Amino acid sequence: MELSTFAADPIAVGTIVGALALVMLAAAWHKLSDPDVFFGSLAAYGLLPQALVPLVARLLPILEVALAVAILVPVTRPPALLALAALVVLYAVAMVINLLRGRHDIDCGCGGASHPLSWGLVARNVVLAAAALVASRPTVERSMEWTDALTLVLGVLALYALYLMSDELLRQASRLAQIKRSEQG
Repeated sequence: MELSTFAADPIAVGTIVGALALVMLAAAWHKLSDPDVFFGSLAAYGLLPQALVPLVARLLPILEVALAVAILVPVTRPPALLALAALVVLYAVAMVINLLRGRHDIDCGCGGASHPLSWGLVARNVVLAAAALVASRPTVERSMEWTDALTLVLGVLALYALYLMSDELLRQASRLAQIKRSEQG
């Protein structure tokens, strides 16, 4: 079978899409619920002219919500998943630039408790982008049973829980590295 004709199971794709939608909605929620913190994080990256930071800080969470909704709609799913992949790669590039500048102490702007930049966050975003690309593939047409619905819901919850746990591990590892750097310097 050619790779170009590969079609995925709709439950597997639905699980990835559902988890990605939750990730994007949670990210947007954090940015919208505490816009001053997100504004400060975005400004700290030093990649935008200061005049653009307020506008971009307002638009990014709206874009995240729009992408989260668009990936849930079958007709808009493929292009929205590609856009989502591009957005998280853009976030990763911004992190890489600042990590290469030695700016590990910047909060990532992901939301929630402080989350200093790390290579783990870059890897996380690459995994999210890869998941979006995998889910953008066509799916097999097949009938659905109640067990499929149960598998889909439990799969989404499991993937999202895995994301939250790994994100917290990355947050704690970043904080530990930050403490070690401050003790050494």
